[in-house]
Amino acid sequence: MAKKTQTTKHVLERRSFPKGHLIIRQGESGNIAYLIQSGKVRVYASAENERVVDLATMDAGQIFGEMALIFDEPRSANVEALTDVTAIIITRKVLDEKLVKSDPTVRAIIPMLVRRIVQANNRMLSRFDSVDDIIDMVYLLYDNLQDGLEPVKKKTLENTVLPELESFIKAARAFDERYKKDEN
Repeated sequence: MAKKTQTTKHVLERRSFPKGHLIIRQGESGNIAYLIQSGKVRVYASAENERVVDLATMDAGQIFGEMALIFDEPRSANVEALTDVTAIIITRKVLDEKLVKSDPTVRAIIPMLVRRIVQANNRMLSRFDSVDDIIDMVYLLYDNLQDGLEPVKKKTLENTVLPELESFIKAARAFDERYKKDEN
């Protein structure tokens, strides 16, 4: 009679967050990522403790906070639970264990993808010398969006998007002023 071998399956830690909970706070250090098992989150940037711009809405099957597993830099955005959320915790150790067990091709591709992301981010950021350059680009994008719209749609855009845009610009200028003072 053959002996049954028992395999141990590593169970990943899960955490639950109630609706409205701030799961990740911009500026804090981080060493874990989250795989959403159920629920929905909003990723947004803030300045002076005010939400400036929504970056993404994510739900089951999506991962957030992953850059903390790759880079030792402060969190670049906030993540808030829009509904009750259950998430699987992914630590650096878990990621490393999974990478070691993965196909050699996958292990070779990951560092290349990370380098490309960093290079693309750096190229995008280097296009702008100042916050004023970014604000000019934001207004240009708004004007381009508005071009060609019928008058009713232009008015709707003006009433819905422009206030948010001006809020973003106000926060960007406050951010710029704050860090200009810190540099002096």
